[in-house]
Amino acid sequence: MWRIPLFVLAILTTSSDVAVLTVYPYVVFAGQGVRLTCRVPRHEANRAVSWGFEHWTSTTRQLDGADSPITWQSIFNEVPCDPGRAFCAVERVGGRTTYTTSPLLVAGCGEGGR
Repeated sequence: MWRIPLFVLAILTTSSDVAVLTVYPYVVFAGQGVRLTCRVPRHEANRAVSWGFEHWTSTTRQLDGADSPITWQSIFNEVPCDPGRAFCAVERVGGRTTYTTSPLLVAGCGEGGR
């Protein structure tokens, strides 16, 4: 019989409402592209998902609760020197929003920027 330690079970149950964000590649040169993947847990109250970069660009799609796709992905081309952190935000009924972020390292930027 398999036994899951209680602390692992607690982590799995509390993190089930949080979207998972993947940034690939994690390091890019200015002007290159990056792929963001936002995985949204199914939930009846899900109404919208947004993903992108805090200081640069983003996209938003409506969700239809638990019937919505889980994976949302975009390629953002020509990354500027300071796009901000990558993010994935899921809005639910009643205005509750969960927000997940990840850094992106942009190389090749001089002092004057691009």
